[in-house]
Amino acid sequence: MSNSLSIKRVPSLDVLRGIAIVGTLLSNIWIFTSAVGDDWTGRIGGAWDEDVSLVSSLLSNGKFLGLLSILFGVGMAIQFESALRHGHRWPWRYEWRSLLLMADGFIHFALVVEFDILMGYALVAIIIAPLLRLRTKWLVVATALAGALHLYMQFRTMMWTAPAEEPLPEDYRDDPASAQDTSSYPTPTYFEEVAGRIEYFWDGRQEAFIIAPPLSAFLFLCGALLWRAGLFRGDEKARRLSRRLAIGGLGLGVPLSVWEYLPLPGSDISGGLSRYTIAPIVAFGYLGLILILLRSRGGSGFLARRFADVGKTALSCYMLQNVVALVIFSSWGLGLGPLGSVGTILAWAGISALLMLAAYLWLRRFRQGPFELVWRAAVDAPFRHVDRARERQRREKDAPVSVS
Repeated sequence: MSNSLSIKRVPSLDVLRGIAIVGTLLSNIWIFTSAVGDDWTGRIGGAWDEDVSLVSSLLSNGKFLGLLSILFGVGMAIQFESALRHGHRWPWRYEWRSLLLMADGFIHFALVVEFDILMGYALVAIIIAPLLRLRTKWLVVATALAGALHLYMQFRTMMWTAPAEEPLPEDYRDDPASAQDTSSYPTPTYFEEVAGRIEYFWDGRQEAFIIAPPLSAFLFLCGALLWRAGLFRGDEKARRLSRRLAIGGLGLGVPLSVWEYLPLPGSDISGGLSRYTIAPIVAFGYLGLILILLRSRGGSGFLARRFADVGKTALSCYMLQNVVALVIFSSWGLGLGPLGSVGTILAWAGISALLMLAAYLWLRRFRQGPFELVWRAAVDAPFRHVDRARERQRREKDAPVSVS
């Protein structure tokens, strides 16, 4: 999720990554808190507790994950250009980098949460990294094919989805015999949860390995194309492209997102496409809008700097936010839940603030996050001897020749 230290950092990319990481937590926090509306936090929200949940879903569900995927593709393009500048064969080093990311993702999946995205990202990156050697026009064709495959799978899944079951009687919940008492069920320990995730590995990886890859490939390649198009250069062309992304993405994506919740024809189709097709459209709008705001405000405000801190430590913060939420809300941890909508939003804000503070304090002493430091050392390890020999040859070639 982070770039090589040898590459000059693009400040707006750090801010965008930070926003994407915190926004992804806004989607996932509901899983941790098992949000319901019948506890004390629901009473704080009162009648609009459900509205808070709805607004959060409209803003975040799949949108920030889409943004993170686009930015991952931007990072791939940056790595590709760096490899060419340093004379490295592409994509061999990047494939090794992706294998390490997959291993990191498996550890995160097994020890922390079942909805890890790192393994899926690594798998797709391994497949599409060679495509970056293509000319831009052929890369556009590859991007279109990935998008078409994703849409085909989406509509095929919707067509083959089993019809909804008959609704339960209205008095079902009032019938004591119909309610299943789960209070006597033993809560699983942490190690039982880990064992369960490993035992049912393939069942828990359907999204990462089957549903998401065509979409991830499309968004990665879009990110690479946007980098080549100069979206992050800061010139007039970049500003024009940002405006087009904001207007097109939000102008199309927001109405489609809202359509799902309105009594209109096709709302069921909109609901079926919400997370994996409509949300990425909104993500492009978010990308353009954030870049416009950063350029208009200079990108150096307090909040922008804190998001940038999270972006510079993106891998560490992504894993840390899940660890913190797991410890706070799991039954074997502090067990602070379930929470209502307002409580869930407060929990998200608190964990986000903790991430920003931790990233800020860490970066005062180190240039990268803790996981980034370890991961970077592992990435460079197999090539260290070759790089040193190449540097030695370069210095000998550049050394002045003495004339006797």
